[in-house]
Amino acid sequence: MSSDKLQLLPALPLCAKAFAPFGQVIECSGHASYAINAGSSQRFSDLAQLEADTDGRLALSIFRANAQRTPLTLSCLERHPRGSQAFMPLNGQAFVVVVAEQAPGSARQAAESLRVFVSNGCQGINFRSGVWHHPLLSLGAGDFLVADRLGPGPNCEEIDLSSWGLGIAL
Repeated sequence: MSSDKLQLLPALPLCAKAFAPFGQVIECSGHASYAINAGSSQRFSDLAQLEADTDGRLALSIFRANAQRTPLTLSCLERHPRGSQAFMPLNGQAFVVVVAEQAPGSARQAAESLRVFVSNGCQGINFRSGVWHHPLLSLGAGDFLVADRLGPGPNCEEIDLSSWGLGIAL
C-alpha cells in the first residue's frame, strides 16, 4: 500500500512513564546499580518483571530481525495471555513498538487507541502478559535477545490489521 493511502499514526520516543501501562522499558538510565565482581562491573537489577504461568517456563531466545522498509505498515496485533515477552536489541538497532490497551475492532478504533514508540537502540521492552502489540518492527537488521514463556497450551492470539491501511509516521 502506498504511503499516501495510509493513515499514519504518530510515533513518540520510548520512555518508561508513557510505556508503563503496557510493561517496562529495559534500560540502565534512571535505575540504581551497584558494583560486582571486585568492582569490574556494575549491576542494574530487576529491570523488568518477567511472567510465565505455572504450566510454562521462561526461556531466552535470539530473534534475527530484518530491517523493515518504510513506510511501516501495520499487519497485525498479537498478545500472549500466558506470559510476558521482552525484547532487547543486541546490535544497537532502533525498533518500533506498537501497543494497545484493548483489541481494536476497526481501523478507526485502532487509530484512536494504538500507541507507537521508537526505541533509541539501547532500550528494550517487556510486554506484560496479555498486552496487545505488533510483532517486532526493527529499523535496522540485527539480533534481539527475547525472554518469553515456553510451554504447553496456546499463548498467541492475533488480530489481522493488514487491510486497515494503518502505518507509522517516523
